Amino acid sequence: MVKQSWENNLTESEILLGLPDFQFSGWERRGDRIRLSARYSGPRACAHCGSSAVRSRGRYRRLVRHENWGLRHCDLEIESWKLACRACGRQSRQRLPGILPWQRASQSFQEMIYRHHLDGINRSRLGRREGIGAATVERYFRRGLERQFREWHPPKCPVVLGIDEHFFTRRRGYATTFCDLRNRKVYDVALGRSEAALEPWLKRLEGKDEVKLVCIVSAGDKSLENAE
Repeated sequence: MVKQSWENNLTESEILLGLPDFQFSGWERRGDRIRLSARYSGPRACAHCGSSAVRSRGRYRRLVRHENWGLRHCDLEIESWKLACRACGRQSRQRLPGILPWQRASQSFQEMIYRHHLDGINRSRLGRREGIGAATVERYFRRGLERQFREWHPPKCPVVLGIDEHFFTRRRGYATTFCDLRNRKVYDVALGRSEAALEPWLKRLEGKDEVKLVCIVSAGDKSLENAE
């Protein structure tokens, strides 16, 4: 029942493309590749100011690499709109969900590359298999790591902050660990332990004005094991 209700919330185009706000219009096979065609059907908005007070300046087509269909490489050809904004007076192309500006591949394809590389397939082999360069594999992998880090790492500093220094490597010296003592998790690690070394990190720290308690943990101090 859960699976059926989930499928009922998706359109046929979303199931085929894995992207929202698109209308699937057809496909064709070109050798060992498949080309999908789709038309953007979502709300229109200015890419500069976000206003919905826009008028059409014609259509354009965009071709991007998309996640594979089985063992076949897949390209996605999208028809969308050129827009003129009545609010700010600027022109832009409609931003497309799941496809970042100036990218030659959809986010789902980049996520596929990230997961394959994370599973242990090396850059050169994965690049040859997918028809992209090893440097592109590395770039998509780094983006995946950054996206995963943002999901794991809360943007704001913990209100109960634990600070501990420890020896990192002979080359790097010491590092300072910042912990969320309320949730018993490591928040971040910064190289160095002096005020000068940590100052750039502390300046970028969001929510530091909301910290209520800071604990400096010494080696052998067990009093914080039950901190809340």
